[in-house]
Amino acid sequence: MAGVDTTVSQGVGDTTANTAELTKMIRSAGEALDQALHTPNVDYFGTHLEGLRNDILELFRRLLVRNPFSSHRKDAVSKMWFRAIYPTIEQYRAKIRQVEIAGQAGRSTDNAKSSDVIAVEARKQISQWRARLHTFLHASTGTLLRLVAELAEAHALMPSTAPGVLDRQTLDTHAYGLELVDSLKSELHVGLTPVQRATLAIVSKLLTHLGDLARYRTLYAKKPNDMDASHVWQLAKGFYRNAIRVAPHRGQAHNQLAVIFGYERNSLEGVFAYYRALTSQYRFIPAEANLRTILDNALRAVDKPGARSVDATSGYVYCEQRMYDKFTMLRYLFAYHQPQAKETVKQLAPLLPEAETALVAEIRRACTAFVRGVTSGAIEERQTIMAHAIQLFELQQLACFNPGDKETRMHDTAIARVSAMSVALTAHTMCQSVQSSVTESMRRARELKSEADLLSRSSRRVVAPLITTLLWIVSACVRVERDSDSLEHSVTQLKSQIMCAVRDHGLQSSIAQLKQCMEDAHGRVNRRTPLVQAITWDQARASMPVVAARLWGAHRVQRTEDELLAGWQLPDGTVWGRVEPSVPRSAAPGGNDVHRVRWWQLHCLLSLANEALPHMMDL
Repeated sequence: MAGVDTTVSQGVGDTTANTAELTKMIRSAGEALDQALHTPNVDYFGTHLEGLRNDILELFRRLLVRNPFSSHRKDAVSKMWFRAIYPTIEQYRAKIRQVEIAGQAGRSTDNAKSSDVIAVEARKQISQWRARLHTFLHASTGTLLRLVAELAEAHALMPSTAPGVLDRQTLDTHAYGLELVDSLKSELHVGLTPVQRATLAIVSKLLTHLGDLARYRTLYAKKPNDMDASHVWQLAKGFYRNAIRVAPHRGQAHNQLAVIFGYERNSLEGVFAYYRALTSQYRFIPAEANLRTILDNALRAVDKPGARSVDATSGYVYCEQRMYDKFTMLRYLFAYHQPQAKETVKQLAPLLPEAETALVAEIRRACTAFVRGVTSGAIEERQTIMAHAIQLFELQQLACFNPGDKETRMHDTAIARVSAMSVALTAHTMCQSVQSSVTESMRRARELKSEADLLSRSSRRVVAPLITTLLWIVSACVRVERDSDSLEHSVTQLKSQIMCAVRDHGLQSSIAQLKQCMEDAHGRVNRRTPLVQAITWDQARASMPVVAARLWGAHRVQRTEDELLAGWQLPDGTVWGRVEPSVPRSAAPGGNDVHRVRWWQLHCLLSLANEALPHMMDL
């Protein structure tokens, strides 16, 4: 074993090794670590094993910096995490549990004096092991942060930071302030090289693991009754959110952020984040089980006797009260009927006609209450976008609209149909709200500077979720038409039925009326400027990147929906926020005025949806 250790140590010191040689050295170092672990009576926390783990970390660091493209393709970050960091965390946690169990067994003895001595000794040992774990987590955080900084500087991802500026003291500040990644580009950025994209994917994964380290530091540093306080988790959430900002189309960080929301008993943001993990371009499938877990907990809390009478300021009951009655129950129902859930969960009985009728009535009340809460300002913009996006995520899952879904068996069409009705009714009510505002403003004939001034404060609150819904509808129509000849008839029929359900319930007529109303308003308010040429349905179904370029490629204003939904993969495969570099982008009306930009995008998508929905009848 000594010979192996020497070879590994010599390899770590060789700074000229190429990618192949580094890979071999990592393998040798791993074998040396495995051999040492199987030595009788080995001290897992001793200096010898610690040195071997540090050797592996150093080799992985050099590999990641030298060849990020190959490292990303081979998932080197996960191998480093599970080889040199996570097993040590698990060993520390196991040691703490072992001491806790021993202390509990000692307290159960008949001798009171002996029991007290054992309890005091157990608490002392637990405190010591927690301190050692905390030291290891802090050291690992510094290691990963320095690696993030080195990758960002080596591959020009931080243009405002010159090489050599980030010293150790600065990194310690970054560990708490998170300034290190504020200037990093997003992986969805247009002008990146393949190596830069791979580096950003690695950085996102490192930030996710930094969030994991911060989460463990909180779990083993705070008292259990503090776990539901949101301020306790700020550092972990900061790392996870930065990981999402760097690579929003990768699902793992969304899942880890949702875990924190589970600790906080925040069902709205937790369910939203789990669905983001499942509908991102690179989906994180374990989020399916986690989604059902948080909904199980939320439903039990909401249905607990007397729960609704409690004046809760946080937790599952609070989320229910802020949204609308039966919010949690509907999320639970739609999540448990999703096709993926039926693989591992006891299959639910199909929805009977009587139950469907009762559910439809519940959905109608929920949609009315939701839009009323949005327009009145009782539900904030961020919550509005998340709650309505959850409805779209549910429908995308229920109807197998995720890109790559090639489901060949029929699912509970009734549940998917009710989910589609929920989306359609909400969008229909939102269309009516906007149209009513525009009509009333035109009737008063007051002085207006732009079309966006036609919108009242209440109607402006529904424009963002309405834009999101219309884009999803257009994308789903493109997907249905594209798949009409390539999938089994039963699957095509399912998707077509769902889109017909979306089209019905008054939505198609309200889309046409709102479109005409907005065009009439433009003629009165802004006669000298012609309407932006609309994208036709033929153009959209031939090339959805043209629509993406129109929506995200021209304006510079940062909107809440862009922050929350970036990386979401729509039914046809379009990724929210991604613009193909080969597609030309025209100047966007509205400039930096978020309301004018939304007005322009709303009209664009109304025109498209008005053309696309009638085609569903032909299919």
